[in-house]
Amino acid sequence: MMVQDCTVSDRTAADKSSIGFDYQYYFFLWKVLCLQPNQSVGLEYKDDVHTDLDNDIQILYQLKHTVQKSKSTDKPVNLTSLDSDLWKTLSNWARLIQDSNAGRSQPHEQLKFVQKTIFVLASNKSISKYNSVSSLIDKIIDGEILSSNLKDEIRKTSEKSNSENIKNYSESITKLSDDVLFNYFKNVHFELEQEYIIDKCRDATKAKMIEDKDVKIAFKLIDSTIKEDNFINIKANEKIIISFENFHMKYRKYFQRFQNSNLKIYEFNESLPSNLENLTFIKQLIEIEDFDKDDMDSMIEYVLLMLKTKKNINNWSCSGEITHLDLLDLENNTILEWKNKWRAKYRKFDESSHNDLALELVDDMRSKTITHNVLPNDLAISNGYLYHLSETPEIGWRKDWKKYKK
Repeated sequence: MMVQDCTVSDRTAADKSSIGFDYQYYFFLWKVLCLQPNQSVGLEYKDDVHTDLDNDIQILYQLKHTVQKSKSTDKPVNLTSLDSDLWKTLSNWARLIQDSNAGRSQPHEQLKFVQKTIFVLASNKSISKYNSVSSLIDKIIDGEILSSNLKDEIRKTSEKSNSENIKNYSESITKLSDDVLFNYFKNVHFELEQEYIIDKCRDATKAKMIEDKDVKIAFKLIDSTIKEDNFINIKANEKIIISFENFHMKYRKYFQRFQNSNLKIYEFNESLPSNLENLTFIKQLIEIEDFDKDDMDSMIEYVLLMLKTKKNINNWSCSGEITHLDLLDLENNTILEWKNKWRAKYRKFDESSHNDLALELVDDMRSKTITHNVLPNDLAISNGYLYHLSETPEIGWRKDWKKYKK
């Protein structure tokens, strides 16, 4: 016997309509991944999604997603002539064109707006051969319909519906002047059957010269990072707009980590801090007798290495060449490598050889270049990074090194 009533779990499960929000986000992400120089993409600012091109043209996207399937094809249902989503979208754009708050109360102002705007209805709905609205637009472009009789054609189409909503939408559309309405409809386009939007995002990721085996993880990284950044921007009441230049600076490292990319090491003229002997990592090295407490030359050498490394890492991070995820991976892996060696040294501990074991540990860590696919293959940078971690301190050399933690 078939159960007709919904369970409590069914009623409290996520509404399928929520997929529309995800569809909108991934459409936005796809457009971001396809950005070209001097272009930008926005989310829920000018429209559901918008793109500003480099020729003063803007593209406004209204996104419509359906979970309804055609019984005959098992594909998303068609976008028909009397689809409420279609008429609602056309009406929304008509009201946008007439927005007096944006300085478009007069037809000549509205005309300037529509002439630089492309209006796109994007949906996973299927293409219908019998969509008279789409045919109407084609006839306008082909010169078969003039501005003087366009309103009559729109009314004829909408009157085929019994829906009061569609009739109201039609009325708001035909409030535009003949000239504005004609130029508006000339710039209406449809991007239908956009069902596999995440696949389009992955294809755009692959186009960044990413190998097939790395596309999935590269896409996940950029996806999660932009989602997080969007959340932070929304909380701060900031607009979600990403320009090509901003995207290139802030996110390119997420692609470069899967490519052959070398970090340039810079030299800096750093001022030394006073009282070098009071630095935590210097105290640790003096205690294990790595050098004498009066050996200023060694102190200066090691402090300069630490400062050089910190300055370069900060520079690479600010320029987008390494990400916070890279730095987290670097730190975690370096600490794990140190911890394994520290445990091995002190597995059989003898106080009489305490400093000897510590010196063996520090010599071992110094002798190998630490990169972990983040830092360049440079021993000076590697040693400087060790001194930075022991200054924090996240690592130490003696068994009792944690006494340096404050």
